[in-house]
Amino acid sequence: MDDELIDKMLGVGRQPPKKQIFLEDLKVSEDVFDRSTLLTLYDLVNRGYISVLHGAVKTGKESSVFLSMDGSGERHAVKIHRIVTSDFRQMSRYIEGDRRFKDIKRSKRSMIFTWVEKEFMNLRTAFDAGVSVPRPVVRRGNVLVMEFIGEGDVAAPMLRDVKLRTEGFYREVVEEVKRLYESGLVHGDLSEYNILVHRGKPVLIDISQGVPVSHPMAEELLRRDVGNVARFFGKKFDKVWATIVG
Repeated sequence: MDDELIDKMLGVGRQPPKKQIFLEDLKVSEDVFDRSTLLTLYDLVNRGYISVLHGAVKTGKESSVFLSMDGSGERHAVKIHRIVTSDFRQMSRYIEGDRRFKDIKRSKRSMIFTWVEKEFMNLRTAFDAGVSVPRPVVRRGNVLVMEFIGEGDVAAPMLRDVKLRTEGFYREVVEEVKRLYESGLVHGDLSEYNILVHRGKPVLIDISQGVPVSHPMAEELLRRDVGNVARFFGKKFDKVWATIVG
């Protein structure tokens, strides 16, 4: 698709309706909003998943998360993976061996799209099993739309910032990890950075690295997750492990 056609779709050179103003404003952030991502967002706008995109609530090297609203006013989180800076070689470690994904092309774009699909599928599996995770809404290319965890426009804080180490909260975190394991998944990157505290309850996020329990790396990743939980709450590894695995 040439630049002239893309500009026409984005309303360049004329007074566009609100949706197109929204997309045109995003062009200033080319590190996240490349032309391919803009077209993906344009599609999500036209399908009613996004009406307004607010500022970033979380920014990392490989992705950014934005607060958005759909046509009905419901708040969502929009996670956009950067095509240029994402480490697709690191991603491949968690995709290879996952029976849900076969014959994946080795290009960076294909790997990132699969990575987003993987997080969407992990969220759906976990959410359907009753695990406290954001409800997945839709994914397109390098963009994932999911439930926004927070109050109003303010995102829920990470556990590392709240430093909630009560026995009751510890038990709730372990119960969520156990429920996730029983659903057939291992988080793979669990720590106080990937647990939100929302209304006094834990919410597990950033589950893109999650793998099925049948994955060759599953036990190694679960041990790392358990070790991080034990360290943060000052518990013995064996006790936490036994509670989750049985």
